[in-house]
Amino acid sequence: MLYIVGLGPGAKDYILDIANKTMEKSDVVIGFQRAIDSVSHITTPKFKFKTLSSIAIYLENNKNMNISLLASGDPIFYGITEYIKKNYSGELKIIPGLSSFQYFMSVIGQSWHDIYLGTMHGRKNDFLEDIIKYSSGIFLTDDENSPDIICKCLYENNIDAEVYIGENLSYSDEKISFGRPEEFINLKFSNLSIIYIKKL
Repeated sequence: MLYIVGLGPGAKDYILDIANKTMEKSDVVIGFQRAIDSVSHITTPKFKFKTLSSIAIYLENNKNMNISLLASGDPIFYGITEYIKKNYSGELKIIPGLSSFQYFMSVIGQSWHDIYLGTMHGRKNDFLEDIIKYSSGIFLTDDENSPDIICKCLYENNIDAEVYIGENLSYSDEKISFGRPEEFINLKFSNLSIIYIKKL
């Protein structure tokens, strides 16, 4: 059985108990470097992979094993689940995780119902169109579409907004920033960042 295990925002304290139990009862735990580093407390043998394609090949060749595949955040929100479902013919079960959105909005004390949820991570979404359409939005970012780039786009397009930026959520070096978009244009941010845009 393949288990796609959500790790939540990353820190051990935010991994659900069912996720820990699933990993412990598996024959092997696999995932990318950072995910594997987050489960050092798990005693099951672990293997690191660098690409989704190599993970899919490994899974196809080891259907007789109980495998926990690690996924950051919640596996079914812009996670690896859809890719695996398209490239793996065996049986799988999804173990949910606390999403970065849930964690971040709790930290900053903001409600997130009726807010657009999106991601720039590995995608070329036209987020400007989305943020114009909706009153507010939360976006996962990446190194090409980082918070400073997003803030520059907001500023240059005269979007009147406040932004909250969360870096390395749940880790010891977590950092939360708040201000107007123009304040962040020349700053650098972690690759593991999330941005909440609140239009005024």
